[in-house]
Amino acid sequence: MASYVRALYEFSGEPGTSEISISVGDVLQVTRTDVGEGWWEGKNTNTGCIGLFPAAYVEVMSAVEAKQQQNSQVSQSTSDSHNTTARYDSAVDDYNDGDDWEDDWDEDNDTYSEIGPSNNISSKYTEKQLSHSASNYDNRNLPATPNDDNSVPMPGNNNTSSLKKSSMFGKSSDSFILGLGNKDKLPDNELVKIVPYDNFYQWQSNEGQSYSVIVASPKKESKFKGMKTFIAYQLTPSFNNISVSRRYKHFDWLHERLVDKFCLIPIPPLPDKQISGRYEEQFVEHRRVQLQEFVDWVCRHPVLSKCEVWYHFLTCTDEKVWKMGKRKAERDTYVGITYCWAISPPEKQLLQSYVDSQMDSCSQFIHTMDVSVRNLLTISNEMAKKYQSQSKKEFQRIGDGLSDLSKSLAVDERRAPSGNKSLADSVAKVGDIFCVIGQQFGEQPKLDWIPFSDRLHIYRGILNSFPDILSTHKGAMQKRKECERLAAEQKMSNSQMVDVNRRTDIVSYAVMAEMSHFRKERETHLKQTLKSLVEEQIKFYTAIVSKLQDAYAQFD
Repeated sequence: MASYVRALYEFSGEPGTSEISISVGDVLQVTRTDVGEGWWEGKNTNTGCIGLFPAAYVEVMSAVEAKQQQNSQVSQSTSDSHNTTARYDSAVDDYNDGDDWEDDWDEDNDTYSEIGPSNNISSKYTEKQLSHSASNYDNRNLPATPNDDNSVPMPGNNNTSSLKKSSMFGKSSDSFILGLGNKDKLPDNELVKIVPYDNFYQWQSNEGQSYSVIVASPKKESKFKGMKTFIAYQLTPSFNNISVSRRYKHFDWLHERLVDKFCLIPIPPLPDKQISGRYEEQFVEHRRVQLQEFVDWVCRHPVLSKCEVWYHFLTCTDEKVWKMGKRKAERDTYVGITYCWAISPPEKQLLQSYVDSQMDSCSQFIHTMDVSVRNLLTISNEMAKKYQSQSKKEFQRIGDGLSDLSKSLAVDERRAPSGNKSLADSVAKVGDIFCVIGQQFGEQPKLDWIPFSDRLHIYRGILNSFPDILSTHKGAMQKRKECERLAAEQKMSNSQMVDVNRRTDIVSYAVMAEMSHFRKERETHLKQTLKSLVEEQIKFYTAIVSKLQDAYAQFD
């Protein structure tokens, strides 16, 4: 039997989207309940319109009422239901298949894949087309409703009581705090734990499960007799030693999935896109190094390194399996704040004063470190340019000057030869040494300043993500305060308030665990980065001193 619901409140659909407007008393035939947290799809039997509406605005009709409604509209309902399903499935297929993923797997439109926008699956899809995607509604804002409850019955439960609403149900991220949304059991490999550590909290480490991934062998490949060209990188995980071929656009797709899924975990940035010179050997190798930095960071993260979409990206070699995994990832309902259902924190209730002090400290630190990293990144880029151009030219200019001097000295030495060592030859050799030093300056940034900039690029991206994370946490705390006010007014039960506090603590625990992981990264990864920079500088200047000593020896 089809599921029917009755509208309890008026809702005006947003123009240009798949939302529909409903009035109090309208009867809707529900066609989908898995669109996204807080949203259902259905047909308004009064207007015939098909689209999305807030699940919190309707009540489920009893079995008797649903049967009467079905009998009264059997012919029209059958036809419209078929059209509804076909229309929605067609829209989803357009979204998932319209970009021709098989073509994406084998071929490449370089204009898009290398320099196109990275915040959409494909720039050729309009917002209206994308709005049909279930994942688009996971982070949509839902309008406020007048009463309170922390659960919403699903259609077909034969629940005849009216659904109570909450005035604090203002946006989709609030639904987790209120206990709404997807609560299906997740597989064990997707569950993550937070454990105490040195008076702080951290993600439970994957002991015995650490691994690495090598990004290597970038190759220019082509299709259709060279009409389609792209660079493919070979990724080889240490846990199976089976290589997979991935292009930059595949990394771009993965990055978007990770950003969508983990709103409380900063995702490292990808290398910047470039318009020209994409196939030059130097650029390709540098991009490989930058992609290696991205991959290394994900592998070291105890949560990112075990998520399903990441494993799919690393291991899938079959085209059809890849396509199915891609669709599954794009339809994932555990994204954004909803992912918190997968987090298992300590049972201890957090003190508000402790949480506030941690968040204030984190906010101040993130701001100051962001400023310093940006400044250091600017300095690093300037040093690389200085070595490659100014310093290189200066030393080569000295070498050319000494070379000219040696030629002038040689003129007089030919007129009056001396049995002693030729000064002209000595000066010429010194000039050659200075030219070699200039060449070494030009090559040196590849060993120190450019790798240092690549590491700072990762840190800059991570730091840029923290303000949004702290903003999400702040929104959760504000929602808890609203719930406390409702509880004080006896509009929310004590048991509901306990659940709200628990779910708010999950958000706080997650942010503090990520802060601990970032601290650990700084103490190991950043320390090694600075050590490598100084080490390469020592090697470089030691080599320069050795060259200058050779120049000095020319006059002994």
